[in-house]
Amino acid sequence: MTDANLAEQIRALHTETIVAIQQRQALAAEARSALIAALRNRLICRPGCEGALATWGLEPLPHRWTVSADAQLSHTRTHADLDEASEQARFGVPDELRRLERAMAVYPGHVIDVTPAPAENGQPDPRRYRITVQVTVQTWVTATREAQALRAAAAIVESHLPALADAGITLTGLRWQGTDGPDDLPVEDIATEARPEAGTVQLTDADDLPAATAARDAAVQALAALRRSIRARAIRALVDDEIGGCYQRTAERVSQFLVDLGLASLPRAHHVTVVADVTLRLAAGTASEACDAARDRMRAATTDSPDQARPWTAYGWTIPEYATVDQDGWRVPWRHEYDMWLRGHATSADATAAAEVLVRADLTRALADVEQTSITLTATVEGAGIDLYLDPDRD
Repeated sequence: MTDANLAEQIRALHTETIVAIQQRQALAAEARSALIAALRNRLICRPGCEGALATWGLEPLPHRWTVSADAQLSHTRTHADLDEASEQARFGVPDELRRLERAMAVYPGHVIDVTPAPAENGQPDPRRYRITVQVTVQTWVTATREAQALRAAAAIVESHLPALADAGITLTGLRWQGTDGPDDLPVEDIATEARPEAGTVQLTDADDLPAATAARDAAVQALAALRRSIRARAIRALVDDEIGGCYQRTAERVSQFLVDLGLASLPRAHHVTVVADVTLRLAAGTASEACDAARDRMRAATTDSPDQARPWTAYGWTIPEYATVDQDGWRVPWRHEYDMWLRGHATSADATAAAEVLVRADLTRALADVEQTSITLTATVEGAGIDLYLDPDRD
């Protein structure tokens, strides 16, 4: 391979890497925005929203944080005497602090120093005192994580320092102690705008083909993993009934959620009920014993847990009074009902025919060693929609 061909191949890999990373960033932002919109519209609960964001590795919901810091407050004020200045320093702060535009509270602690203020313009004023007090500063911020809340709180306080300095007030020695919270932010105050993640893409050296290939593969796999995670979590919420309401309406909303994110819609299926009537010939002393034997034989065709091999629920019954004496025992009429969702059929007729084939095969297997009359099937298509039996790992 020539150097030119190598460089061109690496450039192509870099382009694929960047595209995959940008697509993942866009998908993450859109998924988070759509999830928050569903929360605001009361379609999902807050724990469900938080759980999905955590599962997908996305930025969590914002919370309200109370952030505190220790500091020293210094200011000059007029008082009648030193005792009054000292007393006021223990319980009060300058009015300018209460009039700040952004929320910030200052609570005085112990008094560090109260001394007569230096003369101004050569004219000493014995009633003016320079006061320094240890204080606790509190502010309230909206952030997704504690570290972000601490940075935001520091920025708020620092933004006030110039205005306070103009009023002769200083806050020094700020030591941020931590946060109280987080407290849930009202749903209507949570922004839904999609904000793609910031950051630059780190690419490999221009002459390293294996590294460029590995970077491309990692970016593509990360995009695919996020797509799978979003889809699996959405289906899991539907399967586990985390989202209330009529199944089909809820499933359609989940499907549209996936489609809006550029993912495939949920699989659709025909809902078919098949009733099988069969008469079993069984050796038994009484009608009740014959019916018990029929139930034992039909357990092989009974299931309440659909799977890939048997995508249905099935159960049956008989009535002892309907059993009739036969030459060597009893004839027991048995009704077995199958409820199934079948995918991949264009019409109801196709789904019906497929359902009958599946039922006959299942009964033939279950009754291989039992003498019976011909099986009569009655199939009914109950409707069509998103499959009731979804698998988060496969669908």
